[in-house]
Amino acid sequence: MIEKQTQINAEKFAYQFMNSLQRPEVQTEEMETAAKESLAAYLTAYYLAQRFNNLENTFFEENHQQRTSAYQRILSELNQY
Repeated sequence: MIEKQTQINAEKFAYQFMNSLQRPEVQTEEMETAAKESLAAYLTAYYLAQRFNNLENTFFEENHQQRTSAYQRILSELNQY
């Protein structure tokens, strides 16, 4: 079952997410605000990916007899946050 697990590299995911944000040219006075926004985006994406990985690991460790797919269960779990 392990070979069917989906794993997200949380660090790469967070960097890609942060890099995908479009931002106008940042003025020197706004540099700290822009850095805080980037850090918040990075941490949000990073911990979301880690939660996904933990849910995926939990799914394959449990003795499950559920009718919902792994994808549906994981989305349900993530939507609770």
